[in-house]
Amino acid sequence: MSIKGLLFRFVLLYCALSIAAMVAGAYFDLDQAGTAIGMGILALAVVWPCESFGRRNGRYLSRAEKWRVIAAMIAVLLGTQIPLTLLVMWAEGIALDAVMLGIVGGVALLYAGTVVAMVNFTGRNLRKRGLVAGESAG
Repeated sequence: MSIKGLLFRFVLLYCALSIAAMVAGAYFDLDQAGTAIGMGILALAVVWPCESFGRRNGRYLSRAEKWRVIAAMIAVLLGTQIPLTLLVMWAEGIALDAVMLGIVGGVALLYAGTVVAMVNFTGRNLRKRGLVAGESAG
């Protein structure tokens, strides 16, 4: 599997799970669990393609590849989440002041930290289970 394949799977999985969560959230009235559900979706959408990459290639991402993948995943997240969040805030008439921007920025940092943690966790987990060799310096 290529890096492009990994990222393509991430985007597809993240979008599909997000849409499914929106439908389920509307049906079961889960408005209060939005960030928790989003974090779970994000963790699954990061771990699954990274795990597949390691298993199929018999190696995990090199350091350079890892940071490119992390940057691309965070770009996808910020490119989807921030505009949608601002659109929902505008539609609901929520004032876009410093406090709200701070909250949006804090959640964005939380999501970015989750991506970094999950990519690193997946590599460590694959190495512990003996499915891939140790980390290369690449």
